[in-house]
Amino acid sequence: MRKNILERQIDLRLPKGKSCFLWGPRKAGKSYWIRHHLKNVVLIDLLKTDTFLEYASRPALLRERFGNKKKLIVLDEVQKTPALLDEVHWMIENRGSQFLLTGSSAHKLRKGHANLLGGRAWRRTMLPLSISEVSGFELEKALVSGMLPPHFLSESPVEDLRAYVADYLKEEIAAEVLTQNIPSFSDFLRVAALTSSELLNYTNIARECGIGQRSVRAYFDILEDSFLGFRLPAWAQSKKTPHDSGRQILFF
Repeated sequence: MRKNILERQIDLRLPKGKSCFLWGPRKAGKSYWIRHHLKNVVLIDLLKTDTFLEYASRPALLRERFGNKKKLIVLDEVQKTPALLDEVHWMIENRGSQFLLTGSSAHKLRKGHANLLGGRAWRRTMLPLSISEVSGFELEKALVSGMLPPHFLSESPVEDLRAYVADYLKEEIAAEVLTQNIPSFSDFLRVAALTSSELLNYTNIARECGIGQRSVRAYFDILEDSFLGFRLPAWAQSKKTPHDSGRQILFF
């Protein structure tokens, strides 16, 4: 059966004047969706080197160029230039501007105490594909390829995943969050993958990776901030405190 993507089940219909953050891991399809579903918008792609350098060196350009525009303004990969969020805040308050702010990691913004607009923007998340969004789903193949759109549709998903891990997880995330010990971070990724869907034991993971528990917890925070995994409270038998056992399960 041929594998196809049907339609992403995400609602980005915004009331007039309302802005929104759209978060999601790299290759989840945020930029593709924007280019194919949003027409007549101002698109600022901060992955382009010249665009990034221009706005990073002078964030006020955003206000000077688009302060009087009534179109939706899209800032793609906004975490690359956190200072732009101050300009976004000002334009929302003083010009009634409307923004869609996409990003693949909230960690850099939180760590740098960036302006997250104090409730002035809604929050949406685009995750990997779900079964209802595709045709030709086969569980065994999906377990190999994963459900990020390019990998799900790929003829060589294993090679694509290796490139994703090598170029994105090990290098880009490590660089973005200023992880100093990249070998230990790589070891952590391997051990974290093995613990997926199991109860987390930070002590065992720290011992396996040869790092401290504080580092392990920080690395898990990075995975969650990059939307590459999430932790759930483990089920507890006590009726009084069903979610206070302190136990967590990791999912990728």
